[in-house]
Amino acid sequence: MIKTQKQIPKQKILLPECGLFFGSGIYNGQAGYLARSGRMHTAWVPQSLSPIDLLDKIIEENQGNLAQFWGLKGGWGFDGANSPVTLARFHALEDLGVSAPEPDWQERKFLTTEDWDGIEHHGERYGAGVLKFIQEAAARKIHTILIYTNARPEWAKRFQEVGGYYLGYDFGERFSFRLDEEHVQKNGGITLKTLSDNLLQRVREHVGERKAEGWGAVMATSANFSIDYEVVAGADIPLMEDFAFSHINMASALCRGLYRQFDLPTWGSHMAHEHYSWTPFEHEHKFELLTAAFRQKYMAGAKIILNESGNWFLQTVKAVDSPLFEMPRVELGGITRCDPHLVAPHVEEAQKTYHKIDYHSTYPKRYRETISDFYDFVKTHGTPEGQPEVTVAVAKGNHDLCGHEFAPNAVVAGMYSMAEKNPCWYEGQPERGWNIVKNVFFPRPPVLAPFHNRFLSGTPHGMVDIVSLADDRIDADFLSAHYKALLFSGWNTSSAVQYRELMKFVTAGGTLFIAIPHFSTDISRNHSSYTAEDLVNGGDFSDLCGVKVRKKGKRFYWATAPDRKGTLGFSFPRRFGIFTTCMGEIEITDPQAEILAVDDEEMEPLLLRRRLGKGTVYFLNSWSYPGALDSDEGPGSHIGSPGLIGYIYRHIAKNNRGTVWIEPVDANGEGELDYIAYSYFPESRTICLQNIDFKKPHRCTLHEPERSTAIELAPAEFRFLQLGGQAKVALS
Repeated sequence: MIKTQKQIPKQKILLPECGLFFGSGIYNGQAGYLARSGRMHTAWVPQSLSPIDLLDKIIEENQGNLAQFWGLKGGWGFDGANSPVTLARFHALEDLGVSAPEPDWQERKFLTTEDWDGIEHHGERYGAGVLKFIQEAAARKIHTILIYTNARPEWAKRFQEVGGYYLGYDFGERFSFRLDEEHVQKNGGITLKTLSDNLLQRVREHVGERKAEGWGAVMATSANFSIDYEVVAGADIPLMEDFAFSHINMASALCRGLYRQFDLPTWGSHMAHEHYSWTPFEHEHKFELLTAAFRQKYMAGAKIILNESGNWFLQTVKAVDSPLFEMPRVELGGITRCDPHLVAPHVEEAQKTYHKIDYHSTYPKRYRETISDFYDFVKTHGTPEGQPEVTVAVAKGNHDLCGHEFAPNAVVAGMYSMAEKNPCWYEGQPERGWNIVKNVFFPRPPVLAPFHNRFLSGTPHGMVDIVSLADDRIDADFLSAHYKALLFSGWNTSSAVQYRELMKFVTAGGTLFIAIPHFSTDISRNHSSYTAEDLVNGGDFSDLCGVKVRKKGKRFYWATAPDRKGTLGFSFPRRFGIFTTCMGEIEITDPQAEILAVDDEEMEPLLLRRRLGKGTVYFLNSWSYPGALDSDEGPGSHIGSPGLIGYIYRHIAKNNRGTVWIEPVDANGEGELDYIAYSYFPESRTICLQNIDFKKPHRCTLHEPERSTAIELAPAEFRFLQLGGQAKVALS
């Protein structure tokens, strides 16, 4: 039976008038407590504003139309379940006339729930404060998302009484891959399949429990690249943790692809700018970066954008000039050791410095100003309907469980014990292929110099989706309905079902790029010493690729074009490498197949192109994943080259453009496009353009069906255009 993208219908979400849910996190904190301890990590909670107090601040400070309620958390590590005041709010004991005593730091009284028994007689009200928050938010026309929140079922089933103002529950990072201790050896050993199945099972159980209790739509937020498995297992809405997931457009590509594949209610962004932008607060573009990130998600089609923190008080120690480092350091022998009784001797000194990080301090004000400005923009101009046009998709293969940034010291699914025995479990050739995808489709120029730009990218070939083959789900009809081309890059465990659906996609008119290892059925991370017997059909790809793979072939060093035609954008005798990896020993079974790249010694075929039905297949005759060919040192190589695979991707993208595209104004201006992001929304016929460079203007030629226009974007400019019309608005 084919596993397709067809699912049980998801809960519908009605967008607000401005077309976007926009807001920030609401923390249930209490002054004097620590969120973390340790010389580097000490983080103080400086104030006791209640969650309902903050609802009024949202309106007063124009902070959006959405509040993300953090349950018992009063900061990124604050343990509200151990704070009498916080826990009393969570039970809404004030509605019973019961007040929790404020902590007495000098006498060290009422610091934990052990010091006050007022909760003991009201356990049935666990979650009453959550319902009260949702109701109070709705009364102010503010929508609510719950994250890291629990409640008794009798309260949870009432959350949806406020109608569309309650959007659902987010399980956050609950299911991120950690380290070995979370996985037990079953059925003779750990494989990619057992890890995938275990993740799916854990998510399904939790989602099923929450939905049975009436929590409504279930959301997933984390920086993990396996969020696709969480959606396959039942999560309704992916809200990628941007900045923690460092590449903003890459995160959008995955969430948007999942939205289309699984007919989700919507998708969005949870922005951890405060914690993960890492640039100093005094950097000239620190807060412009946040504005630019809001704009990148907006133009990528996100319909939920949340700022995680920073606008009510500062929590981060991940900026070298964070004011938290000017406050008392508390070292208790572990960053999660925050026992209030041990912290109490430091509180009086800390209170003298609360003004550095609290609601009235400099940087929270800057956050609120930035949020308010963007919300004004959205209220004034609305949000383009629907999703951007996308014609090219990248396949995230079955059992691809890597991280979102290639790191050779990292391992797949946190399995270090496996990697110590089998180095193939370290991230390697398969994962390096994702770097090629980023560099070609989402390049990140150094716009934050001297600090790294890990976040903002241009889209020289327009928006690109990532579609997931997780759990071996693939549907040719879906692919054909949404995309002109499908490119493989990272890990994939193949199957006969996959092969058949790829055949249907190409025959119907699609373009496919794929390499030998993408046909491997391996689930043990063997990406080097597999054999032809491990491939689908035993390596006979005659009907799809026009070749039979007989076995692992010779090692080769450089690749080049077979002639001077320059089909891919380069011509003989330009050489790519040094690769020092192996080709496949193949038999070409389709005499009409074209050879577009060869090794430079024997001119044996490396890349073939063949027609199949209405479509085209590009077959890479490499025994290694495309990431192994991410090197360009040789005669004719140059700085900024996308490499051999990059040339192939760019060639396919240019041959499968959408309604709108951009090109350099000048013949040698290819690098200019790295600074320009653009998207086109067919439903509203809206074009969005963004210059991600905060200091310099950049130019492009914008191509539309009826005209081509040379455009210069000022530094940091964001521009709306109507298809075939004039600019609607331009902002810097």
